[in-house]
Amino acid sequence: MPRVLICLFVLCVLPVRARADDTYGWLMPTPEEQLARDKTEIPIGKGALFVPSITGPEYEPPATVVTEKETLSISLAQRVILDPGPYVVVISSGTPAQGVSVAVDVKEGETTLVPVTWGALRIEVTDDHRIPHRGSYDIIRADTREVVGTGFGVDTLQGEILQTWLLPPGLYRIVKPGRDYRALRDFESVAVPAAGFVRYRLVMDEDTGDFYGAGVLLPDEFASVSSEQTNWFKSLVLGAEGAMTYDRNVAGANQTLLSASGFIDAQFGYHKNKDTFTFLGQIEEGGTYYRLIDYERLPIDKTSDLLYGNALYTYDFKGSTGPYVRAFAESKAFSTDPIAAYDATFITTFPDGSEESTFVPTNETFHVGDAWEPTLIREGVGLNTSFLEKARNTNFNFRIGYGMRQNLYNDSLLSIDNPGTQSIEYLSVPTFFEEGIESTLTATVRLPGAIVYSTDVELFADFDTLDQLSVNWRNTLSLRIARNLSLNLYANVVHEPLIYEKWQLHSSVLLRFSWSIF
Repeated sequence: MPRVLICLFVLCVLPVRARADDTYGWLMPTPEEQLARDKTEIPIGKGALFVPSITGPEYEPPATVVTEKETLSISLAQRVILDPGPYVVVISSGTPAQGVSVAVDVKEGETTLVPVTWGALRIEVTDDHRIPHRGSYDIIRADTREVVGTGFGVDTLQGEILQTWLLPPGLYRIVKPGRDYRALRDFESVAVPAAGFVRYRLVMDEDTGDFYGAGVLLPDEFASVSSEQTNWFKSLVLGAEGAMTYDRNVAGANQTLLSASGFIDAQFGYHKNKDTFTFLGQIEEGGTYYRLIDYERLPIDKTSDLLYGNALYTYDFKGSTGPYVRAFAESKAFSTDPIAAYDATFITTFPDGSEESTFVPTNETFHVGDAWEPTLIREGVGLNTSFLEKARNTNFNFRIGYGMRQNLYNDSLLSIDNPGTQSIEYLSVPTFFEEGIESTLTATVRLPGAIVYSTDVELFADFDTLDQLSVNWRNTLSLRIARNLSLNLYANVVHEPLIYEKWQLHSSVLLRFSWSIF
């Protein structure tokens, strides 16, 4: 009878023990299996070092090897050839002093397998519907109260991968960026065991960064959203702003002024394995209505008018490099007719060099272009590569390939005003087409405090005029002030030498109210 009870006890305990081990189970094989897969030969007179990986070398920071003479950065799960002698291997996702140091001795003709004394932590950031997003957090080590670093969730639209923190075993506190160890709100704790992989979910509000909850997950729970949620991303954001001014019997003004603007940002994307497709569509419209006393009603002055679409498909053929196909279009929904603030003469220069002078009285309009003018269309195909994939707050992409451009200006006018003259100068631009080499660099930097900086530099050289480089450099700095309120700074620099030899600059500062529909 006792033997039966012992057998029943063992049968009951074994599944529990196996489940506990699986909770912190690795994604990679055992260190010995990883080493057996590496067939790198050791040259005569040399030795080798092998640092195992817990979740995969593409998700983890490289190790640092320290000698008396130099410091080397090496990849994990890969045999590294070294001179025989003593070394110190540092594993850290923070500063070297915040990591794990392992002293090893490399012997001639042998491979030294570094014992895994560190732990791995991967934090999945989602909203309360389990939809992943790029919310940010700080990790603080409990015993030293030092900030290890700032982490971010993944942006599914960009096909980003979730990176792994490699940390000394111990207790860690997760807080809102900028908070310290003593935070009493929006903090969570997690214990990282030696040689264990902790799967952790942090649930937070995407707009405010408020924590809803967090906890360690079992392997079958981690990243456990539906396949539709995993592969597809969609977003629709609406925004509006407006103002009204009513002046009567006041010095210098007797008028009614109404202004309003609105925008729609729609995004959707698909990412699965090596395939990524993204689309961004934007509509932005705004205008101002003036009514002066004892004066007839003025036309509506258009303050913003943008129709924009950008589609990109990439395939990661090798690592983060592969072919791309893209299409882009930009236009205007309404005609452009600026109002003369004073009696002015408009000078229009045509492609053949001839000029036309038009006098426009105060508060009358001057026709610059019809609706849909200009319409700019771009297509391209080539090679795309990503850098800094392991950086937690920065991503960088570079594309180069063959591009086509359809510049449908249809003789609409481009402002080339010279402040030194009393007249207002415009240039009539005809429709023209281009084929050439295109290159694009994009980067996004996410900083603590809900600050995001993004830049996009697009270069193009027509095959017929390779020495005349077109440049379109777009910059955005966004600071989220509240859930639906953000401060945005825009600066766009454009150089189109086939149209106008001077560089064009457009900059603005906007306080934007927005509402996320989904």
